[in-house]
Amino acid sequence: MTSGRATKLTQHLAAMAHPQALAMVLRNLIDNALKFSRPGHTPEIEIEARMLGPLVRLSVRDRGMGFDMKHHDRIFAIFQRLHRPDQIAGTGIGLAMVQKAVERMEGRIWAQSAPGEGATFNIELQRA
Repeated sequence: MTSGRATKLTQHLAAMAHPQALAMVLRNLIDNALKFSRPGHTPEIEIEARMLGPLVRLSVRDRGMGFDMKHHDRIFAIFQRLHRPDQIAGTGIGLAMVQKAVERMEGRIWAQSAPGEGATFNIELQRA
């Protein structure tokens, strides 16, 4: 699932989050990173957490298919898909649920991507 490198955490980070909701958010982002990996390439996923003043930023980065940023807002809308169901399975509700969960934890989420270059999903939550 990852590139096989392990990193030792050197800081304790605590965010204001609901544990089950945050677990669902991360699970969905990791599942999507695997689902949208490039055919013939081993999936690579990096998860990073860092403090930014009063915030904790979590980033989930992959080296998958990526997407055109003109679709950024659309990917978080319910039942919106960038691929036909016969191309990639799914319902189109995962990222909408992720965004709603992050908002309920008083955070924000956004993505950075380019076709063929993977995607990075960033989540900012208040520090605990």
